[in-house]
Amino acid sequence: DFKRAQKVDYYVVNSKNVGRRLEKFYRRADYQVIYPPVDVEKMRDPNIKPMRENYFFTGGRFVASKNFDLIIKAFNKLGLSLKIFGHGIGENYLKSIAHGNIEFLGRISHDDLVSYYKGAQAFILAQKDEDFGITAIEAAAAGCPSIAYRGGGTAEAIVEGKTGIFYDELDAESLIKAI
Repeated sequence: DFKRAQKVDYYVVNSKNVGRRLEKFYRRADYQVIYPPVDVEKMRDPNIKPMRENYFFTGGRFVASKNFDLIIKAFNKLGLSLKIFGHGIGENYLKSIAHGNIEFLGRISHDDLVSYYKGAQAFILAQKDEDFGITAIEAAAAGCPSIAYRGGGTAEAIVEGKTGIFYDELDAESLIKAI
């Protein structure tokens, strides 16, 4: 793999975070960052009204690296309302550990996604090494701040104090303090 990587003429990556991996593992610094597209105008659509509830929001693919179990454990302790969109291999486990204050929405339409972002108190992220962090950009465009673990590409996507805040330990207690 390393030998083949040396034969590539030029790399394009979706974040500085991925670029740092390229430097670390392939010892290549000749790359261009091109951030993924996010339709921010659609996220700001004035015709899509916010959900009118007192809740926090999270979601995506239910895989271990997204740490939805950590988010659920924090909200189980807090007892605050959490709405989770998405699906994936870990769905049954996540549902089994969630208390009644946590609602699983499944797959939702783009308009519903925007509506949930617009109505949420904050969007919660707990990925350790996310490539970029598109959901944080979507949330910000919809007017929803993010509360995220400080790491990976999410740190590029959130402007601390403006579009969200970070927590520094990847555990439920640190997330609870940030909330």
